[in-house]
Amino acid sequence: MRLSQAHRGLLGLPLLLPLLLSTKLINSLQTQHPLILQPRPDSALAASDYLTNNSSSFYPLLPPAIPLAVKSPYLSAWLATGQEGGNGGYLAGRWAQFWPIQFPQNPFAYRLGWAGLIQVNGETYEFMGRPNEDFIGNRHRRATQRGFRYTSSRSIFEFEAAGIRFLVTFLSPIAPEGDLLRQSLPFSYLTVELIEDTLKHTDRISVYTDIQADWASGDHSVNATWSIDHFNHSVAYKLGRKDQLKFAEQYEYAEWGQVIYATKKVSGLTTASGVASQLRSHFVSHGKLNGDQDEEYRKISDQTAGLGYSLPLTRNNKSVVFVIGHVRDPYVQSIEKANRHHPEGKLCEKWGYWRSVFNQTDEAIAFSLKDYPAAVRYADFIDKKIEDDARKLGGDDYVAIASLSARQALGAMELTIGKDEDGNYNPNDVAAFLKEISSNGDMSTVDVIFPQFPALAYLDPQLLKLLLEPLFKYSQSGLYPNRWTVHDLGRYPNATGHNDGRDEPMPVEEAGNILMMALAYYQLTNDDEWLVKHYVILKQWAGFLVDDGLIPAEQLSTDDFAGTLANQTNLALKAIVGIGAMAEIAHKSGYKEEGESFRNIAEQYVDHWIGFSLSESRNHTKLAYQLHDSWGTLYNLFGDRLLNLKLIPERIYRIQDDFYPSVANQFGVPLDSRHTWAKTDWQMFAAGAAVTIQTRDLFMNKLVDFLKANKVNAGFPEGHFSILALDRLNKANGVTKFPFHNRHRHPSRATTSIPPVYRSELWAKLCIPWLVAMVFHQLFLA
Repeated sequence: MRLSQAHRGLLGLPLLLPLLLSTKLINSLQTQHPLILQPRPDSALAASDYLTNNSSSFYPLLPPAIPLAVKSPYLSAWLATGQEGGNGGYLAGRWAQFWPIQFPQNPFAYRLGWAGLIQVNGETYEFMGRPNEDFIGNRHRRATQRGFRYTSSRSIFEFEAAGIRFLVTFLSPIAPEGDLLRQSLPFSYLTVELIEDTLKHTDRISVYTDIQADWASGDHSVNATWSIDHFNHSVAYKLGRKDQLKFAEQYEYAEWGQVIYATKKVSGLTTASGVASQLRSHFVSHGKLNGDQDEEYRKISDQTAGLGYSLPLTRNNKSVVFVIGHVRDPYVQSIEKANRHHPEGKLCEKWGYWRSVFNQTDEAIAFSLKDYPAAVRYADFIDKKIEDDARKLGGDDYVAIASLSARQALGAMELTIGKDEDGNYNPNDVAAFLKEISSNGDMSTVDVIFPQFPALAYLDPQLLKLLLEPLFKYSQSGLYPNRWTVHDLGRYPNATGHNDGRDEPMPVEEAGNILMMALAYYQLTNDDEWLVKHYVILKQWAGFLVDDGLIPAEQLSTDDFAGTLANQTNLALKAIVGIGAMAEIAHKSGYKEEGESFRNIAEQYVDHWIGFSLSESRNHTKLAYQLHDSWGTLYNLFGDRLLNLKLIPERIYRIQDDFYPSVANQFGVPLDSRHTWAKTDWQMFAAGAAVTIQTRDLFMNKLVDFLKANKVNAGFPEGHFSILALDRLNKANGVTKFPFHNRHRHPSRATTSIPPVYRSELWAKLCIPWLVAMVFHQLFLA
């Protein structure tokens, strides 16, 4: 992965903390409505810690960006709140934005026109977006936001207008474990619901909402087209670019496919399409729309079109549900195994998994609208489960962290299905692909899947398997020439591979990552057939780590923004844990002698690693073996603990636990001694590796402080389920607590030697970079 700025939040990538930013104090008022939860009396997030801005409370805190509709790389709508141009968390008065928000900037600021108005007894109030900016005749009235709350699957706003209170809820469903159909559906929900005890019998209330044509493309100079379809007691607007460009992007937007905005047909529902500002003005004047449908298709920026709905709400009909989504056919293309007709491999198209059930888009839309009650029931369940589990394992701070990152843990990936030679959907060709968002758009990047995988391990291990499957398939195709694991599969949505072997070079990083993830999947599922299927390539990657992992050559780690470095302590640790994971994989695959050999090598490497990595004071590990005054966050300890490998002695964990407070800054522990930045995912990996509550809380508390500081407009990334995953894997492995035991020493250990390459090259690899640096210093700097 590639990062060029040190403080952007990334979906599919980690968020970097600028640790020297000034502090803020966040205060908040409480709300009395039950859906906007009260803080607990003993909560670490006390009422005085919430943000107060005019009249709204924010629970459990105000995030830098609020997820609205987050279901795929191309359905990713957010409300920016932070100090880089956000409006403090108010749904009214700011347009939603497509994910990148300000990274990088496009000419239209990634604006997504998504408007909401409510009319109460003839007076119209803005509650979503900025429809008032066009002087629509409502005297710029705006509903008062009384409260905001987020859960794992929902963002809930409470408003008041003319004495009426109502809720606006954005739900991006997290499907039940194993439910690939629902997880694959590319739709989110918007619900507007009146709070009954604020209604009077004489109230006349209507709701209006629309989306604008700027959802159709990242290039607003192109023409858009739209239509309205009626089917199965439903109505849907469909919006897209006129000249479709399959498998192409502009400013991260998909340039093929359609945006969907739909609702159920109910009494009083009216629709219209046309110039967006004119639709809104008509609603202000009449309380409904006139049914006219604009067919003058034009440039997105030319009198921007709106696609609108309005309907009355009453005591007997207090709510309305809308579905918003993005559909494409096909989703991605992926390189397949070479044959005599295609010696360089063949690109095969993959469709959204839901297509195997719903041949027509309208069927999927109607199902999603009908399925809303089920989506809410499961949202209630998963929201409570994550909240309860996180509170048990890490307190209220961890609830705030885990709940905020759940939607985006799934929102950067898509479930796909291929077709057989007869054109039928092939149930044996189901896979998931991940987009690396906010950097260069790499596809299925291994070191981006790695911080995501604890969330998948906790929510649904099958998703982890499906995400790894394309990487195995490509690696086993014979098309990739290197011994180590491929870094990525291409640029989304084109998994063209790297047949020349010139992918971003992170050989130790990616080999260690995939071995750990493969073992984690097995430990959660006991799927030994899957392990055996991939055993040969897993063994190849482990063999590479045996040869090149203990003393890594100068190379990149996942933290590639920091540049290359030789002999990285944390990277070598990842290699050792990867070799240890291979030992378990071999045992579970029936290769016990190979398993013992890998285990013995890993244990011996640990002893050498400790000698190389500890500082002279013996109170912390160094960033690199040769950098004696350095230190780093040793987040790869988490792999040893997560997989219950028991390779690393407890004293190393305790040394690091004791050391971190001495180098902690305002918002966390820096990544290493070279800079003051940190990454939120690795902060939580370090918290997961902590053996003391104090160190665990140090990482979590400072991460919450950073979120409360609201310095950026970045969405929170997904890599924060480390402790939840640790709990689930420990249970799977029969570990009821988190104690450490003495490492298991195999009888054959005494006869196992370090590979010959290290006997001859060990000190050369360690000393040459240091000698070069000293010569450079004497010649040029002395």
